[in-house]
Amino acid sequence: MLKSILMVWVLAQNMVLTEQAYQDYLGYRKVDEGVVSVELARAIERPELAGRPFMTMMPASGPQVGIRVIQGGAQGYQPMKRVGWSAIELLVKDPEQLKRNLEGSLFRHLQGPDFLTEQQNILAMQVSGPNRQLFYLTHMLDPSKSFLQPEPSPAQVGHTFIMVMGSPDISASLEFWQAYFSNDVVGPIPYRIGVLSEAYDLPVETQHQLALVSMVDGYGIEIDQYPKEATSVPAPENERGGVILVSLQVDPSGLKASLPWALSYKNDEGEEEGGVVILPSGAPIEVSFTEPLLPAAIE
Repeated sequence: MLKSILMVWVLAQNMVLTEQAYQDYLGYRKVDEGVVSVELARAIERPELAGRPFMTMMPASGPQVGIRVIQGGAQGYQPMKRVGWSAIELLVKDPEQLKRNLEGSLFRHLQGPDFLTEQQNILAMQVSGPNRQLFYLTHMLDPSKSFLQPEPSPAQVGHTFIMVMGSPDISASLEFWQAYFSNDVVGPIPYRIGVLSEAYDLPVETQHQLALVSMVDGYGIEIDQYPKEATSVPAPENERGGVILVSLQVDPSGLKASLPWALSYKNDEGEEEGGVVILPSGAPIEVSFTEPLLPAAIE
């Protein structure tokens, strides 16, 4: 059972400028730093990242979902041109005011704020960050009326509550989540995604197939069907950037089957504590179990 999002890993061209921008305009703060392990870099098929420095930044308050910034972004990176992780969706208090606050910053306004539904319960805008990573900045007027019901954040800019993934085959992506996890799914449904249409020079009224996988604690994974022109991951090294990994907390008692590990984390007793899995889209996830699991516990 998927419980929550723990961490989003992104590539940066300049970590100093990125830290300053996140601090000044998102209110995030650095909480730790380190280097990427050889084992993890290989598991996510990014061996060149082994030994690269990273820093983890957290919201000023509220649920502590981290953004881990890794040195290694390339100038040729273009959001949404490849399948895999494509956008970070943050809860914010006032998108209109935030749009004004971001003027003159390294965050570039793309679209919105606009209401996403006729019920006018979700107000969102899209911006690109200091390294062209894509952010959806979202205010939910009444979370109780939404399929996802995240815990509100007291911060002006709060935590990641949805991760957006582009898929070359949305049916295959959904089959994966439904094969291993017992979480609720909505869709696929046709939906207008302005930034996706713009990335592929499609008419603004174009509808794309979209699905949403819910998590126990009010988080979610949005899966978008990408146009056939989208290419696979990983990109050529001079075009790499954006989100490269998402860390999720999982209750192993709700697993339907043993996960297909690219890398397994085990404790001294040989119990599984999580690991890395490559999704059908090519995007990797890092799983952290809420409690250790004996490998034979799931057939």
